[in-house]
Amino acid sequence: MTGTGNGSRPPMKVGCPTEPADGNALIPTGMEELRVRVQQLSLREQIERNHFLLMRLNAANARLIQSLEQGDVFEGIAEIIANLLGSEEIAVFDYHAAEKTFSLAWSSGVEAEALQPFLCGAGMFGRAVQQGLSQFQERQQDGALLPYEKNLTACVILKSSREIVGVIAIFGLLPQKNNLEWADYELVKFLETYGAVAMKFQRLQGR
Repeated sequence: MTGTGNGSRPPMKVGCPTEPADGNALIPTGMEELRVRVQQLSLREQIERNHFLLMRLNAANARLIQSLEQGDVFEGIAEIIANLLGSEEIAVFDYHAAEKTFSLAWSSGVEAEALQPFLCGAGMFGRAVQQGLSQFQERQQDGALLPYEKNLTACVILKSSREIVGVIAIFGLLPQKNNLEWADYELVKFLETYGAVAMKFQRLQGR
């Protein structure tokens, strides 16, 4: 008859699973491929966005240079805003720092009477000059807009070497455009500097 044993058999060893040296090895292959694919798509989107932005800025730069040669800086700025930003209602104001006053330099698509209230330099115009920053209607606090600013989309400050040259008032957007987009704000930055340089160039040319 076979016995049950007297304990001389060595005890069974139960091993604990060890974690792989590379934590990523725990991720299933399919999940890792998906993660890499998502990263690739994100990087590709960044490149495409930058390419789109550079194309717009190159087009704006080419038109601005052409305007210097043809002596139609205001028309050039208006074309840039109409074709790339999406507004045909534009006014350009000169800023006179010594008197802290504005004067209308050029406009298109806006009645002259509607522009008169802006000459006082209140509202978004005043904030643009005081802060040295462009102002956008959608970023204003509730109740901060004056009655005549309801159709004002943006005030683009024109600044060259910290000198405020003027302000571009952009009014209603075209019907197919609901609001400003990320690339539009980059275009505004371009106009802030190079629009100011172009205006100063035209002033010197007119002397």
